[in-house]
Amino acid sequence: MKTLSQRNCLGRRLLSAGLVLCALLAGAGCDGGSSSDGLRWEAPPDEAMPAAFEHEENVPAFARAWTMPRGFVGFTQRWNKRNADYVQKSLASCREECLQEFTRVLGACPGSKVSKGAAVGAKAALRKCMSLGERRRLGDYLVYRDFRDLPRDLKWVNGGRQPELGSPEARKGGILRLSLQRSFPGTLCPFGPNSNNSTRRYLYDDIDLPLVRIHPATGELIPGTADRWALSPDGRTVYYHIDSKARFSNGAPLTTRDFVTSLYVRTSEFSAEPFYGDFYLGKFSRITIYGNNVLAVTLPEPRPPAAFYAVLPASCTRFYAEFGPDYASRYLWRPAPTTGAYRVAPEGVIMGRQMMLERVPDWWARDRRYTRYSCNVDRLVYSYIAEQSKARELFRIGQLDVFSARDADFWYEGLEIEPVHKGYIQRVHFSNIWPRNSFGFHLNCSRPPFDNRDVRLGLQHALNIQEVIDTVFRGDYVRMGSYFMGFGPYTNDKIKARPYSPELARACFARAGYTEDGGDGILSRPDGTRLQVVVSSRIDPLYANCMNLLREDAAACGLDLRFEQMDDTVFFSRIREKNYTAGIFSWGFSPIMPDPSLFFLSRFAYNPDGTPTKGTSNVTATASPELDAAIMACQGAETRAEAIAAHHRVQELIHEEACWVPGWTTSYYRFAQWRWLRWPNEKRSRFCPPRYFDPLDSHLYWIDVEEQERTLRAKADGEAFPEQGIDVPLP
Repeated sequence: MKTLSQRNCLGRRLLSAGLVLCALLAGAGCDGGSSSDGLRWEAPPDEAMPAAFEHEENVPAFARAWTMPRGFVGFTQRWNKRNADYVQKSLASCREECLQEFTRVLGACPGSKVSKGAAVGAKAALRKCMSLGERRRLGDYLVYRDFRDLPRDLKWVNGGRQPELGSPEARKGGILRLSLQRSFPGTLCPFGPNSNNSTRRYLYDDIDLPLVRIHPATGELIPGTADRWALSPDGRTVYYHIDSKARFSNGAPLTTRDFVTSLYVRTSEFSAEPFYGDFYLGKFSRITIYGNNVLAVTLPEPRPPAAFYAVLPASCTRFYAEFGPDYASRYLWRPAPTTGAYRVAPEGVIMGRQMMLERVPDWWARDRRYTRYSCNVDRLVYSYIAEQSKARELFRIGQLDVFSARDADFWYEGLEIEPVHKGYIQRVHFSNIWPRNSFGFHLNCSRPPFDNRDVRLGLQHALNIQEVIDTVFRGDYVRMGSYFMGFGPYTNDKIKARPYSPELARACFARAGYTEDGGDGILSRPDGTRLQVVVSSRIDPLYANCMNLLREDAAACGLDLRFEQMDDTVFFSRIREKNYTAGIFSWGFSPIMPDPSLFFLSRFAYNPDGTPTKGTSNVTATASPELDAAIMACQGAETRAEAIAAHHRVQELIHEEACWVPGWTTSYYRFAQWRWLRWPNEKRSRFCPPRYFDPLDSHLYWIDVEEQERTLRAKADGEAFPEQGIDVPLP
């Protein structure tokens, strides 16, 4: 057995090797270091900030003791006025909308599509009016109350009956070296300009502990930074009690003050982040602070599970002491504290090349149920490597611990290497349950030819996607069915993609008027309009290969399928502007249930003058009164059973609209690992719970230092282990 000092020495050697590796990877042309002093900046003490409510009356004593970032004084009044103006303006707009919709109902032929659409619109506007009226009755949005004002009949729950996560065999220590095929972030800010980058989830989103979270094995709620919570009798207000031990990674205690700070900094004009203004005003009706450890969040309407949907973000007050007009530049390279087990390690950040996280010493949740066997690795080193082939080679020689191998070529031929054959590297096939991205062909219903449903139906039958799956993905992928796939009971598994069929495709095209043969097999209308569709995508060789296969089979259906690729930014800009005909892309989703409103409500499709609405997520320009009514039923569901039934109906109607051709996806995640990476093997925690897309997101693994030494020694001596593959089925 190695001594502790020997193990630490090994860890230092591995870290040094990782740093050298990343320097070599970058090559010439980078500045080569974390030169910004922001990485090592330390927040001033609380005393350096001004009092929050020094000259205000009717504020409880606990709040008068608060100090807050400069500029906060008077924020409560400003925000409450902003909320009152929002409610008043929204009410006036809703009333006008109600009047317009009722007028449309009276003026339309009974039973017509216009009449049905107007009736749904009127119902939605009336419902929103009632919700806004109740919100106006509540009064101020941000309210401070004495702890003694807390309702006495609350029934607190703590989520403590769910199975444990991880394994008691897990050991702390070691370094995990990973690669990212992404661009290095342009900022470390968790919100604000350029913050919505692909690295943010590794630094903040997947690390931070929210008030409550979803148990990845059962789907039930478990504690986060709140150790218990309660629901009001009307199902609209959730009370959260913050764990007294909760701390940020910089040591600052988490209190209700930090949720108010988050509201302040995220909605400030200085953060240049318009999303959060809409988020707070649209998603919540009121935030009530009861002392330093209890806050209550009121939703506009009951929405199960309310405790999940009422969760607010927290921002460390001390960290934002210097928040102001220069936020974007001043905080550019200042790593924000989190409530999770990891934080950015300044000495491990190499601009353009590497990002390193270190485990927080004495993490506040280290001995807590659901977290005590997680976040075991001391350091996570992320190297930015653009080419997957280069990452595979570095993994092969032992400079990376894990290699993602979802692509068939890398999973099969790419891992036919000596370290696999000699058992140093293990291949892992992990079956999972996770909301799949809505990958497929989105069709712009506001543009010809897809303003005709028969053409959309014809395209469904003209794309031989199963051939792509069998040829390009070697049969390992599966065909999407529902637009919202992977949401457990909320997914309608009865919905299946329409099969490839030249006969059915030509029949649909004929109903749309494409009855003439153009001589080359492509159909056209009698007026000469050719059946031609241009499919757009971001630049990706994989899509080009797939389209080459699809084009040949589409021609057999009478369809001339064209393809164009463009830069990511240009492509997604054209999608959002509805300046496209058909596009290959997907939206990403998260548990617990989908939200179809943003993607399919009619009001996000067209303006009152009938022109397509730009900048919304209803990029297919789908407008259906029946679908609007079904989405409203989703929003108004007060029980789980009602929500499931409503979501199933929504997915049926999306399928009927044929505005999206289901693409391909996987039911698994594949990767390879060196044998020293260990996972739980407990009765109720086999490897990793299934509600993760990438098992590494669970942080339930650990480094077996003894096995690491043994493997490296065997490799040096030419000894081998039995070749091993790990197949993790769904429980």
